[in-house]
Amino acid sequence: MQPLVPAVGPHNPRGASRAEVLRALRAVGGTNRMSFRYELLDRNDQKLRDLEEVEDGTVSLNNLAVIKRTATFTMRAGGGLIDWLSDRIQPWARLHLPPYGQDDFVEWPLGVFNLVTPTREVDDTGTVWRRVEGYDKLQILEEDLIAARLSTESPELLLVRDSFLRTITGTWGGTPQGIGWTVSGGGVASATEWGVTTAGGGYAYATLLANPQTVRFHIPWRRSADADVRATVTVSQTAAGAAFLPAILLRYRSMTDYYRLRVHFNITGTLSLSVADRVTQVGATEATGLSYTPGTMINVRARIIGQTITGKIWPVGTPEPEEWGIERTVESADPLTQGWMGLTASSFTGNTNSNPQIRYGSFEWDGNPVRLVTLTVRRVLQLAGVSSHRITPSEERLTTVREWEPGTSHLAIVNELLDAIAYRSLSIDEYGAAVATPYVPPGERPSEYEYLDDEVSVMEEEATQERDLHAIPNRWVLTRSEPDEPAITVTYTNSDPASPTSTVRRGRVITDFRDQEDATSESALIERVANLAQEATQVYEAIEYTTAPMPIHSHDDVVRVRRDELALDGKFSSHTWDLELRAGGQMRHRARRVVSLTAGSDPSIVVGDVTVTGAVEAGNWRTGTALVSPVPNTPTSVAITGLGLAGTGPVRVQVTPETAVPGSTFREAAVRNPGPDGFVLWFFRTNATNTNLFWLAMRGA
Repeated sequence: MQPLVPAVGPHNPRGASRAEVLRALRAVGGTNRMSFRYELLDRNDQKLRDLEEVEDGTVSLNNLAVIKRTATFTMRAGGGLIDWLSDRIQPWARLHLPPYGQDDFVEWPLGVFNLVTPTREVDDTGTVWRRVEGYDKLQILEEDLIAARLSTESPELLLVRDSFLRTITGTWGGTPQGIGWTVSGGGVASATEWGVTTAGGGYAYATLLANPQTVRFHIPWRRSADADVRATVTVSQTAAGAAFLPAILLRYRSMTDYYRLRVHFNITGTLSLSVADRVTQVGATEATGLSYTPGTMINVRARIIGQTITGKIWPVGTPEPEEWGIERTVESADPLTQGWMGLTASSFTGNTNSNPQIRYGSFEWDGNPVRLVTLTVRRVLQLAGVSSHRITPSEERLTTVREWEPGTSHLAIVNELLDAIAYRSLSIDEYGAAVATPYVPPGERPSEYEYLDDEVSVMEEEATQERDLHAIPNRWVLTRSEPDEPAITVTYTNSDPASPTSTVRRGRVITDFRDQEDATSESALIERVANLAQEATQVYEAIEYTTAPMPIHSHDDVVRVRRDELALDGKFSSHTWDLELRAGGQMRHRARRVVSLTAGSDPSIVVGDVTVTGAVEAGNWRTGTALVSPVPNTPTSVAITGLGLAGTGPVRVQVTPETAVPGSTFREAAVRNPGPDGFVLWFFRTNATNTNLFWLAMRGA
């Protein structure tokens, strides 16, 4: 629901209070004075003009539909120019307040609508009218189908990529995605200092005309926290006097705040790596065993997660090594947590080369190296041209590569990803921003507004109440199967005697079975089954009612409705409404009664934190101690049997020795062949001293 009282400003000029707004909405001491105005926006949601020619219309919202917010407008022909293929309309509802002066109002936006080419009609007075339909931006995502197979590893999902196949001087221009590069540093105002050329397969360059030790920054204007950045780099000359220092720039905040993974092009012709926090090196330089030839590109890769920076280099045309060449953790009093990634060029003090060039042949910036689902959603939205969004961050990660066939809509991709982490499907707010939030059952949310049949009621007399209990499931079984991974199954049963659809009340079981291949984890599967149980029972009781215009409503609002003649007083999820955009208009609502059947009502499932004050026993874990007798300098094993672990999925075992000489005399402890009935402990010690091995075996619930 939108804020009842807009912030003081153009939509609340004199700072009206909550009490004033409520009295006006409820027509206390007068009438509900509502008017509507309309703004014409361009494709970037920037206002072009006021639409004085709109006579009336309707705005509708249906949370159960694919395109959730729609509108119709009636407009007089002959107004100003409108581009029906790209312009948008944003209607506003204005509530007038006593004493009804020029600034006595508050107003709320009702959505941003893409337009359909209108039909034209002529009435009996000869006036030409346009009938216009509008749809929110979900239409863009629904109609925008991918032309080729897309996966979560596709280069299209990279934050920035540039192969430098253009010719320009004095700057680096922009990437093929339209992202501009900013170049700075060096202090020499010359068109020859920076540029991009198609020579040699294409590269961007920075010429160290003077003060080569001064860092030159090259930044595409995007931001992220963690990142995985790849580039190819070379130099035009062998370093003389001191090494060249091309680098991948990490978390740039200003010209004095940044990290770097530096590649040392040494005067000996060798290559080495270092990490720098601002201008201070972190730890020692790492030799790579590689050498360079001026003009020949090498691959460089840097990754930053948290405050740990890793890097590696390898010759172009050879396989990427599995091991990182350097790893350093930055320990700073002012750690950088996010910023711009890019490239830099410089040398150590003492370099004597004449106008050398640092050259970059390519640049790729992956702003989601750990594959957070919500970051992937943001990138898919950006691919479809939806840059305004409010996506609640989640720590859930993609566990496997996801792929989508040509012809799949961007909206289907986004909603599949959101569904995998128990989020609500994508919606568009009143300002045109895409919104994604975790699903919270309506029963666990407070009422945002109350419709009561009292002396200030805005409800009409007419109302319809409906109950439909037929075929509502009372057991849900969800499975997740992935190649090379054990299957996971989660079952939830509604056995609550207070629920009319439960197994107890019905005396039979109605099962909803689903194969949830897209669930990211067992906890996400548990959240999903709890959500399904909740959603399935929301049809327990439905109500339709009509009110005066209430433009504060938004997506999936929770309201309290009291109707004494229907013996009804409860909390409902408002899923559909239609608002007439005319003086004296009405608003029709459809809502469903909330019956909360969350995972918390099943004592076998705990979602979230739990505090245990006593001892814990569970059938899916066992602990124990094995006193072992090592054979000196020989791997020795002992079998642990008879566990009988309950639960599902793989068995995981942790083992640790009781020793005062770890790593020297007692070298290693390991586990093989873990299963529900037992496993084998292996250990290695240089002498025959008996040793206790403590173990913990666990299996999924």
